[in-house]
Amino acid sequence: MRSVKRAATPKKRGGARQTAPLRKVPVRTAVRAKGTGRSSGTRGGFLGRFLGAIPGLSLLRRPMLLLTLLLLIGGLGAGLFAGGYISDTIADARARTLAAFTSAGFTVDEITLEGNERTSAQEVYDSLGIETGISIFDADPTTVRDNLLGLPWVSDVVVTRHFPDLVAIRLIEKRPFAMWQVGSAIVVVERSGAVIDGAEPDPSAHLPLLIGPGAPEVAAPLLDALGNQRALGARLQGVERISERRWDLILDRGVRVRLPEDGWEDQLGELERLIVERGLLERDLEIIDLRFPDSYIFQLHNGDSQPVSRETPV
Repeated sequence: MRSVKRAATPKKRGGARQTAPLRKVPVRTAVRAKGTGRSSGTRGGFLGRFLGAIPGLSLLRRPMLLLTLLLLIGGLGAGLFAGGYISDTIADARARTLAAFTSAGFTVDEITLEGNERTSAQEVYDSLGIETGISIFDADPTTVRDNLLGLPWVSDVVVTRHFPDLVAIRLIEKRPFAMWQVGSAIVVVERSGAVIDGAEPDPSAHLPLLIGPGAPEVAAPLLDALGNQRALGARLQGVERISERRWDLILDRGVRVRLPEDGWEDQLGELERLIVERGLLERDLEIIDLRFPDSYIFQLHNGDSQPVSRETPV
């Protein structure tokens, strides 16, 4: 029988040795942001650390604190405005600035005026709202213009400042175009038909007379056309608007010419020809009716009327 020897157990040196139990060390696992591949192990990530490092930007991470701060600042500003502190400060700074410019010679030393044919210089100076000696920066062109537009004859105003000491004013006055008889009163109107308040009718101006409701607003084309008819225009006393549809011409010696509602321009030329070539107005006529396309109708002062074909020599 084969004998088997038991292997000897090696002897431990230094005596018996015990193994210390293992401690559990906490391990922080880096969690990767979904879809980015970036680590977000630290709260807020890189952007949070960056904003936190900038003074004041950390408030962005506290919206309620930021809102409270904004409300406090707004309330403080409103209180300053309501108390007049800011406006007083601005006014004081402006006054100091103007005083400095005034000392440097930026004062209104001269006011020039042109274009005032019917408006007196005294009326203009009384209405300016400025005077010599003030700072030229206080001579506001818009304010001066608004003041002068209230004068009766003034249609428009151009105001310019020429630094350091001159204010130039140029008036554009209204132009009388005609006189308009309203009942027993006569007023002066512009080309547009607007009444010129305060303008007195001047017989020496030889303005045409308009009669009838609505006449001033539509008279310009007729008066322009009459200006091209010398013989007719020399005998014109006035024009009357009939039923706000058509015109009658009133000539010297009381002759009345009835124009059609449409095509009156051609009838003016025909009437001019009859006056010049046929001496029409040398006859004892009271009414010349040009409203019919195929004939003239002449009415005498005694009441007799005579239609005449346009193809028949008058």
